[in-house]
Amino acid sequence: MFTSGGRNRTQFPILEVAGLVMILAATVLLVTSLAGFSGERQRMPPSLLMGGVPVGDLPKSQARAHVEEVYGSPVTVFYRDQEIRLSPAEVGLAVNSEAMLSKADELRTEGTFWSGFWDYLWLRPESSYNVDLVVDYSPDLLRTWLANIAARYDQPPRPAQPDLSRLSFQLGGPGYTLDQEASFQLVDEALRRPVDRTVELVVSENSAPNADLATLKSLIVEYLMSQQFRGVSSTQIIDLERGEELRLDVDLREGAPSYVNCDIAYAGMSTMKIAIMVDFFRRLDGRPELGSDDYKMLNETMVLSGDTSTNFMLEAIGEGNGYTGAKSVTEMMQALGMTNSFIVVPYQDTTPASEVFYLTPAYEAARNGTCVNTRPDYAMQTTPTDLAIILDMIYHCAESGGGLVAAYPDMITQNECQMMVELMEENPDGIIMAGLPADVPIAHKHGWGSTDTYADAAIVYSPGGDYIITSYLWADTTEWLPATIAFPIIRDISVMTFNYFNPDMINVPRREYNPDLGVEIP
Repeated sequence: MFTSGGRNRTQFPILEVAGLVMILAATVLLVTSLAGFSGERQRMPPSLLMGGVPVGDLPKSQARAHVEEVYGSPVTVFYRDQEIRLSPAEVGLAVNSEAMLSKADELRTEGTFWSGFWDYLWLRPESSYNVDLVVDYSPDLLRTWLANIAARYDQPPRPAQPDLSRLSFQLGGPGYTLDQEASFQLVDEALRRPVDRTVELVVSENSAPNADLATLKSLIVEYLMSQQFRGVSSTQIIDLERGEELRLDVDLREGAPSYVNCDIAYAGMSTMKIAIMVDFFRRLDGRPELGSDDYKMLNETMVLSGDTSTNFMLEAIGEGNGYTGAKSVTEMMQALGMTNSFIVVPYQDTTPASEVFYLTPAYEAARNGTCVNTRPDYAMQTTPTDLAIILDMIYHCAESGGGLVAAYPDMITQNECQMMVELMEENPDGIIMAGLPADVPIAHKHGWGSTDTYADAAIVYSPGGDYIITSYLWADTTEWLPATIAFPIIRDISVMTFNYFNPDMINVPRREYNPDLGVEIP
């Protein structure tokens, strides 16, 4: 048997080595990839927004600092043309970065580690993340900041001022004021924005205001002082369109004005004939015919201010007894809210006070010294406020059927109230009407004859609005208060009031006094 000589040759395990190399390479690649993926997970995802701020690929510490820097930057605020910077720190603003980072981690690690690693290996883009802003600040501090801005930059409109030289008013000036609540909402939104942190504050433009009743009150007092009137003046005005009222009771006996906060009782005089007329109409069955006895009594009482005709009306009201009629008128006035008005005897009656005494809150205050004592007529008294009440009821009754019709639905009609107005419009005398243009209707009843008191009470139908004005003057004197003093004062109070309601008519000529009064004013 033939046997070959020589060495045995051993083959190199190429396949085994190659396999081992590949396994080693794969292991190295896996470890490297895992290390890269783990490092990637320590950084913010490339597409992450925190509160609208891009923080992708940043370490957490840098992401936190960047978000806090953005929201810590000032908000630029404009008040009209004035630029103002608001530092968020001024309102205690704080960004809760930790809560936002925690939420970002939750969103980013919602899947398993290996599924994320698989996406990493295949270079699949990560999902985009947007973490809502978590921020807090003090609304109270922001409101305080806005209030300070308003205090610094607001220009409120200038109010109208009394103009004594024209018995009128100087117009006010326009202005502008910060709408703090609307501006608060805008600044709040800007504090929560990462960009466009600019705000135009809401500023309201205000037109020049007209005079108000308080301005008219100041003008009347200024005028009284300029006339050196040393007495007591009471004026009541009702704006019949707006329902606003002015009440002025001022004592100037010491020179400086002393405002009185109580109802001053005055002698009623002929102004009481307004209430007597109303009670007389309660007894009538509709408007009296022209030429009838009832019409004559009304005409002589309200137009000519006759006392005899007034007493006949009281007797008619009292069914033949003037004292009973006076009592009825008083009861009616009290029922209508004229709590400080009464009449206890007919005109020119000399019955002593001990037999016919009547007490009201205003009269009691005068007697006990808690209010001005004008030494009013014990037999008939009223106040400017009470006269305004009954005129207001007549006006609304005549205009719409309210007022007296509502108070006495079965006794007074709108048609009768219209006749009451017509009768008072025929009165040619008076003081308030002297301050009005000739074509302005006025329904009024004047009153004087006492040694120290003058009065007039009117409904004025002016172009700028209907109003009621009642005015009383009293001087603490034992002599006759001259008409040359009293008439111009009440007339000019009327002028000022008309100018208030009709500022575009201040230069229109006024009626002046009825020459038949024989009052010569220098």
